[in-house]
Amino acid sequence: MVIVLNSKGFKLPRLEKEKFVNLIHLGLEYNRDQFLFSIKSYNNIEKLLDTVSGILGDKVVFLQNCTRCGKAFPCKGCSYVEVCKTKNLPFSCVCPSCLNDRK
Repeated sequence: MVIVLNSKGFKLPRLEKEKFVNLIHLGLEYNRDQFLFSIKSYNNIEKLLDTVSGILGDKVVFLQNCTRCGKAFPCKGCSYVEVCKTKNLPFSCVCPSCLNDRK
C-alpha cells in the first residue's frame, strides 16, 4: 500500500523520543497546537522519506503543490510522470488543470 501525505501538514503515530528528535534533525517541524508535522527543510528528503516510511510501515509519497493555483495534487495522474525526476517528492510543480489551461 502507498500512503499519500501533504507536506504542509500530516500526522504520525506517537513516537519515541529518539525517533522524534531524528525527524526534527532530518528537516521536519512539529506544530504542537495542531499535532501536525510539516517539512521545514528539504536537504535530507530521501532519508526523511525512508524514515517516515519505516515509521508508518508502508511506502510514503507526497502531494505536489501547484506553483500557479496553490492546489495540492498527486503525481499519478500527470502525463510527465515517467520522465519526472522529482515525482512523489514534496516539491512544487504545475497541476494538470493549470497545464491544460493555456493562459
